[in-house]
Amino acid sequence: MDRRAFLGATAAFASVTVLRRGARAASPLDDALADVAKARAKLATLQGPFVQERTIALLASKVRSTGKLWMVRPDRLRWELDPPDAATYWVLPDGLAYKTKAGKGKVPKGAQGPLGGVLGDLLVLLGGDLAQLKGRYDLVLAKRDAKGTILHATPRDKALAKSTRRIELSLGADPAVLERVILVEAGDDKSEITFGALTRNAPVDPNLVAGP
Repeated sequence: MDRRAFLGATAAFASVTVLRRGARAASPLDDALADVAKARAKLATLQGPFVQERTIALLASKVRSTGKLWMVRPDRLRWELDPPDAATYWVLPDGLAYKTKAGKGKVPKGAQGPLGGVLGDLLVLLGGDLAQLKGRYDLVLAKRDAKGTILHATPRDKALAKSTRRIELSLGADPAVLERVILVEAGDDKSEITFGALTRNAPVDPNLVAGP
């Protein structure tokens, strides 16, 4: 092999090596997020029950609530707490809305505060591409095995960090649907939401997700 051929072969080998390294550059977190996005690609609607247990650290007490959710991708969600809580929250294309015993109201899209924080991200948490959260959260892959995936999301947004320390997401062997969400608040209070059997791609009454 002459010098020119040798140099050409060396350059080709180096190019292949760089490409292979690039192909391996995706992290375990990126792989997990990609699998979730792929599993959710054909998800149009989601509906079903949940149980919410709020732990108040200062009082060492727990409050249990039940409720139902209806999600219509890409931009509508109804989150309803059963009596005695009797509260309903909507995620809508133009912002958030709520109806409680004390009254009702709307919060513009992008607004700060508790309603504009984690609640505003619920659509992504439940049925969207979790990689979209990277702009607002530091994401960590806490665990991944044949039984499922656990992700931790720590707020980057300073306003959100005032009320939320961390979000823990648990997905099952099928990464399309969440099994559990734990919201750890700044004062060490926390809310654990466990989802029941969620129905995918069944029709949803438009009136349910239209807002108050």
